[in-house]
Amino acid sequence: MRVALRATASGICIAGLFTCLATPSEAQELPNGWRPAPALRQGMTSFPESYMAQLFQPFRASAGPDRVLRQEDVERSKQIAAARQRASGVAAFFSSDLDGDGRLTLAEFKDAQEQSWYETSIDISSALGQRFAKLDLDGNGTVTFEEAKAAAEKPGQAESGRDVAGRLQQLLAVDPNHDGTLTATELEQLGRAAFAYYDHDRDGVLSKAERTVVSAENSQDNEVLQRKEEVAGCKFPRAVGQEEVFFANTVGVGALSSVSLVGQDEVTETAEIVVEPGETPLYIVALARLPTIWRVTGDVKRVTRFVAMSSTKAAGVVGLPKDVVTLLPDTDCISTRLTDRPSAAQATAAAFQDAIGRPVRGMFDGPRVSMKLPSDATVPEKTPGKRTAVPPPRMPAGLDADPYKILRSRHPGGLVEINAGGVVASADVVPYQIPPAEAGLIKLLQDGSIESNGRQFYTIRKPIARLPAGVGRGNQYVFDVAPGIEPPSGPFNRLIK
Repeated sequence: MRVALRATASGICIAGLFTCLATPSEAQELPNGWRPAPALRQGMTSFPESYMAQLFQPFRASAGPDRVLRQEDVERSKQIAAARQRASGVAAFFSSDLDGDGRLTLAEFKDAQEQSWYETSIDISSALGQRFAKLDLDGNGTVTFEEAKAAAEKPGQAESGRDVAGRLQQLLAVDPNHDGTLTATELEQLGRAAFAYYDHDRDGVLSKAERTVVSAENSQDNEVLQRKEEVAGCKFPRAVGQEEVFFANTVGVGALSSVSLVGQDEVTETAEIVVEPGETPLYIVALARLPTIWRVTGDVKRVTRFVAMSSTKAAGVVGLPKDVVTLLPDTDCISTRLTDRPSAAQATAAAFQDAIGRPVRGMFDGPRVSMKLPSDATVPEKTPGKRTAVPPPRMPAGLDADPYKILRSRHPGGLVEINAGGVVASADVVPYQIPPAEAGLIKLLQDGSIESNGRQFYTIRKPIARLPAGVGRGNQYVFDVAPGIEPPSGPFNRLIK
């Protein structure tokens, strides 16, 4: 059902689902259940006149004398912004080239730029060095005018509702008759309808409670916008069919891998995704904060795309063909708080849909040692959901309890044996010489290489190549060496007294 918009003497009326707007000659139809778009909520104040003034400000500045906003007006605004960015970049070059020889050095740049900084305890030298590096495109320590101009022409922040062009693009998108233009009359009608939508008591003023509703919706809009800007930089492959999209997000996955993506002295974790039987193809995005190998089992033929992301330098997948896997290590395109509350999860889902081209059906919020897909996933609006409890590994009798307690606390999934040759990875995959973390301590205790001498204190009784990866981080382990035994090598030998 669609509703015609009618004018009244007051310019606007709300009656049930019918929205009545001014100027009957240009009255448009809005769909039943119409809600104001984000572009119409931004800057909404208590009084309609001040709200309408700010709503019209970018429109008046860019629409021209015909009072009609077109796509070419938006493009012109982008060109103006790009020109100003170039001007700012080359201005920094000329204002810092103190000897005027057309070649800017780091010393000149710091000398000139430090004059504009207030006294502060912050190390501005490092910040200025980073800014200079962005200008020094060839990295030779000297910036030419051509480099400064090229650096200034690099794309800046992704287009968004925060810049003028992005704001104009959003306004053009609310064109009620979809003819590709937005007239002043149309914008006025939409603005008045938006204000009336939130003026629940119809007194012509937004109360504190009514403004709170607007503010909450704007906060969600801003979170979605920020997440879309982040995710756009991730370069996800687009969905090619009717795949169902799932997202696993975790800081730590709760199990240790027997093979490493990051050498012998750092910990690699592992998690299992069990694909349940079905016909619908699946697109899975898995993000881990630590080096992680994802083990995909079950009905793996359903998986047509698996994107393994990591904020560290390594990610890996086992159980899938190489051509199905996309590896995105060193991921800095996305923030950490993606699924910690329903609003964040919904913002992430909206951003993924934009980037991938398909809606997100479900999410996992870690840590999880194993997860069934799709039955364990939670819809975005109910994320984070319940996490699967994992029974800890049993402790053999007669051995020191300390490493078992810590292993059960930090890695309840224990140590998982993985074939290094079957891992699709962004780095070399090598077996650990000694299992990582507390799993390594347990092995050394079992074979008599170390002996417990009290709480987290051990004596090395046999030669060992190294201490287990990760035992020096956040733990109070102390080792000494029995007479005649050579101390092990590696970064954790500082623990040996």
